[in-house]
Amino acid sequence: MVLISCKNCHKVYEKENYEDFICTRCKHKVTRRIKNSLQVSLALVICAILLYIPAMVYPIMEVTKLGVQIESTILEGVISFLNMESYFIAIVIFTASVAIPMIKLVGLLFIFISLKINIKMENKTKNLIFKFIEAIGKWSMIDIYVVAILASIVQLDEIFNIKGGIAATSFALMVILTMIAANRFDTRIIWDE
Repeated sequence: MVLISCKNCHKVYEKENYEDFICTRCKHKVTRRIKNSLQVSLALVICAILLYIPAMVYPIMEVTKLGVQIESTILEGVISFLNMESYFIAIVIFTASVAIPMIKLVGLLFIFISLKINIKMENKTKNLIFKFIEAIGKWSMIDIYVVAILASIVQLDEIFNIKGGIAATSFALMVILTMIAANRFDTRIIWDE
């Protein structure tokens, strides 16, 4: 006898083997593991890494002030806040826009690769890293919210105007892909031997 739970409603069943079946409570298909979970999550993380590069290199915001257009990247924004001695805002932007996405990408990539090659680390530690990444995942969108709010509020044509740059799109897609990768990943794979 084996125990298997529905990933949707968490009802536990006692079965003879791990064959797929339909949950009696929620009518969800119950499988032992989500098919190709690791491969799909790894592919999404690689795509997110490729989107992280333009998010850091290209302008995230385009400000038009009296007909003059000024573009700035995320790091240029952090540096300008440091020059204005707004250290708290600079730290928040750097943490939410540079550090957290980098931690997420490296952490997810490390977990996924560690499952393919034998890295000596306890499964509990891998699971804790994954839970931490899942918890901080949503905080990366702060930049996109700020750009969206400023762009929707400040619209005075050529006098003063704010628009999101190409990096804003890349950054938003990168955050969404990492959230999908973390959500799609079946953490039970960590415990498989």
